[in-house]
Amino acid sequence: MNVKLRVLSAGVLFFMGGQTLLAQKKTNDTISETKEIDEVVVVAFGTQKKQSIAGSVAKIDAKELANVQSSNMITSLSGKVGGVQITTNSGQPGDPPQVRFRGIGSLSSSNNPLYVVDGMPYNGNINALNNNDIESITFLKDASANALYGSRGANGVVMVTTKKGKKGKMNITFDTKFGVNSRAVKEYDLITDPGEFYQVYFERLRITNMAQGMNYADASAAAAADLIDGDEGLRYNAYNVPGDQLIDPVTGRLNPNAKLLYQDDWQKEMFKPNTRQEYNVSIQAGSDKLNTYFSAGYLNDQGFLLNSGFKRFTGRSKVDYQITDKLKLSTAINYTRADQVAPNSLTGNATYSNLIGWGRSIAPIYPIWARNSDGSLKYTREGDVMYDFGHPGNPNGMGLMRPYGGGLNTYAKAQLDQVRNVEDNISGRASLSWDFYDGFNFTYNFGMDIVDGNYSVYGNGLGGDYYPYNGQVRSSTSFEQTFNNQQLLSWKKNFGNHNLDIMVGHENNDFSSKMLSGTRTNLVIPGLNNVSNGSRFSDLNGYNDYYNVEGFLSRVNYGYDNKYFVNASFRRDGSSVFSPENRWGNFFGLGGAWMVSNENFLKGNKIVSSLKLKASYGEQGNDALYYPSSVTLNHRSYFGFARNYKAYQSQWENIPDASGNTSIVQVYEGNDNIKWETSKNFNTGFELELFNRVNIDVEYFQRKVNDLLFNFPIATSTGTAFQTRNVGDMQNTGVELNISADIIKGADFNWSVYGNGTYYKNKITSLPSSFVAGSFKFNEGQEAYTYYMRKFAGVNAANGNGIWYVDTKDANGNVTGQTTTENYAAATLYSLDKSANPKYYGGFGTKVGYKGINLSVNFGYQFGGYMYDATYAGMLTSRSSGDVTNFHKDIYNTWTPNNTNASMPAVDRSRQNNMSASDLFLIKSDYISLEDASITYDLSKNLLPEGISGVTFGVFGTNLAVWSKRKGMDPRLINLGNSLATNGVSTNKYGAQRTISFGLTVKF
Repeated sequence: MNVKLRVLSAGVLFFMGGQTLLAQKKTNDTISETKEIDEVVVVAFGTQKKQSIAGSVAKIDAKELANVQSSNMITSLSGKVGGVQITTNSGQPGDPPQVRFRGIGSLSSSNNPLYVVDGMPYNGNINALNNNDIESITFLKDASANALYGSRGANGVVMVTTKKGKKGKMNITFDTKFGVNSRAVKEYDLITDPGEFYQVYFERLRITNMAQGMNYADASAAAAADLIDGDEGLRYNAYNVPGDQLIDPVTGRLNPNAKLLYQDDWQKEMFKPNTRQEYNVSIQAGSDKLNTYFSAGYLNDQGFLLNSGFKRFTGRSKVDYQITDKLKLSTAINYTRADQVAPNSLTGNATYSNLIGWGRSIAPIYPIWARNSDGSLKYTREGDVMYDFGHPGNPNGMGLMRPYGGGLNTYAKAQLDQVRNVEDNISGRASLSWDFYDGFNFTYNFGMDIVDGNYSVYGNGLGGDYYPYNGQVRSSTSFEQTFNNQQLLSWKKNFGNHNLDIMVGHENNDFSSKMLSGTRTNLVIPGLNNVSNGSRFSDLNGYNDYYNVEGFLSRVNYGYDNKYFVNASFRRDGSSVFSPENRWGNFFGLGGAWMVSNENFLKGNKIVSSLKLKASYGEQGNDALYYPSSVTLNHRSYFGFARNYKAYQSQWENIPDASGNTSIVQVYEGNDNIKWETSKNFNTGFELELFNRVNIDVEYFQRKVNDLLFNFPIATSTGTAFQTRNVGDMQNTGVELNISADIIKGADFNWSVYGNGTYYKNKITSLPSSFVAGSFKFNEGQEAYTYYMRKFAGVNAANGNGIWYVDTKDANGNVTGQTTTENYAAATLYSLDKSANPKYYGGFGTKVGYKGINLSVNFGYQFGGYMYDATYAGMLTSRSSGDVTNFHKDIYNTWTPNNTNASMPAVDRSRQNNMSASDLFLIKSDYISLEDASITYDLSKNLLPEGISGVTFGVFGTNLAVWSKRKGMDPRLINLGNSLATNGVSTNKYGAQRTISFGLTVKF
């Protein structure tokens, strides 16, 4: 697959506005052809095949997007765009992916790119765009390419161009896909057999007894006697023999006379294949003056997690009208109703109610449904099967206190509770372009994005989180609106071999949001998801947010003799995030390109079809600051509190008591002195085409970020734990390589391949003082997100204790050497030579076509980084008291009296630090993934009836496989550049979803 921005002709780049300009091809100084180009607007001269773009740009067109079967169009592009890492950060249908342009560009500010739809910044939800409405997606990767977007383009720009009407006969297209969703990545290697779990837990009790002074025989007898009913017993006996006879204390094995009475497979019941269906119809028509496009689509994407899914209805209209020869009007309107059911979305990583975490942690001896003493199912008075909530105080269950999540049952939660997010998205675009005088044009662009959301949470009163309140209903609404206005004045002049294009403009962006959320408990009618169904008031919270950006912009493009090209831009932005004295920032871009292949010494060369050298530099600002991950804002508790729109102001919260008395609590410490975080990007490279078949792009980039915005830890005695400051500088330096080749080009058979790779190195270049945040220490001269933790030294074979390294120091505190300790608290914390940043990432694939049959296969990869597998570590921990969790099968690699040469320390009920955080659980985040594959067949036109112009059948697969360092571990789910609390750490996320579908496209 070729993802390069392919060419109409060499030219000068114009990167702004929603208007459509003209790309003119010139032969012998006479204009012979005029074409319209939408997303990256080019004024082009000459007959070369490549555009003279000084910046770094990549494009995916509609043909490649036709195979997409994701509820978010960006998700399916993983590995296909050089320099851009797109990872499936959640399997929940409707959730967006994580997108990073050439590494991270901020620590506490956003690392997300700017999305631009039909030339205007887009502030709606990406999942509101129908994949079938997209004509192309263009990625602007450096400051020269995206500088005109100012502050919002600091982390890259994703430009989405939607389809429009075409002159000629009306075309109607019907497209449908129907398939199956299933779990893409197998679970960690957990213990699934009840008898095996009893044996493993018996060993934990025996080791605990020995650590407390018992001899082996006494420890074994006590462990067997206490297995079910002891202080640390399991309480549940799934077999038909008494609990104290379940395990033979001599052999440590299950009693051979034991017969299993019941076993419920939590993972099998909660994670099941489900269906995905999609239907789209579009109409394209056009004449000399009027082009129209209309579409409607329906998607029903049901997730593999119980009762999760995403439904979407879309309608789009796009009209371009040439009012006069000099005046053109373009309009587009899109409406989307999105309905997402996300049962795991409001649960924390380590909470019992997290469905993914529960499925991993619950031991296989605990049932979903309540059982009688003979193992038969229990039923309610109404004749329904009774859930077991694992708490003697709840009449629903077996009357036993489950030592894991007592009172909860996540299967019942997924069946009885509901988290539903319904949003109406309306996006409008309008552009009026007036060629009012020789070479002069004035264009007015207007963009509108409105998201009207209704979010409801129903919690049942039968058992679970809301049982103590006899159920709960929360109803929340939000209304977000963004208005964007651009006024652009341009002048184009061609004189001799000189081509000049000058533009000046003004832009303002106004965003506002209103939120309201209320909760009632003590439900009257079970199952009724209406806030008035609750008889007891719980809370009512709301807030308004406002955000404004105003910019003045200019751009100059110059070309000479179709060989030498320069583009320059300047923009001045003011943001309401900062105090008035620090509000404005100046940003610019400058680039140059040399079309070497247009020089006389290369013209007509049969080997070098095209060669371009390019270089660019630019500066952009970032104001998208996040709140600290640990901040507590009760009035924003439901909607979350990612973006801080008034970072320079101290913020307070009103906390009323039961009598209505008010306490004013400071929740954020403002800072008048914070200013723009500035990204300075340098890019240089070449684009080479050989034999009209092989394309090679090589780029060197350096991305420096100055005045990093960071939520710096401060003494809690101040009232808050953080203050936002500009703390230092950081840079990413790397090389990006893109190769594509048409190996075979024939009338019946075609074969092409592509590959891209990015290498980069991150470094903090300036920092007033080092600081620790989570599992990382930020030091000048080191990578951001360098792990800071204890170093595991091994296992004491005599007793099973863990051993860690500790520095020895002289009287002056200088490190003189290194020794070891079994005291975890005394071990030294080290800045390791391992970070969460990958060193290499990219993708590769191939496409084969033969007589209407087309096969496409695409891979993604990442190498060189590390992650802390907290999920795996949690499966090798047996806490000192309370929780009893399931084990990873690597439990057999831990120390026992019969396995004293084990590679990992003992896991028991007393030495809780043995498996505490250390580099023992750091693991490479390398992976190779089979992102997607498809095979389609275009039915011969000779077989089609009159009125049908094309029929295509296909089979499509997405997220087909991933190969990583550990079974069950998917590095694509790891955050990087988001909340520090979860950066570089494996969590209990909704995993990637595999989809295999059959598709049909009919064109009339």
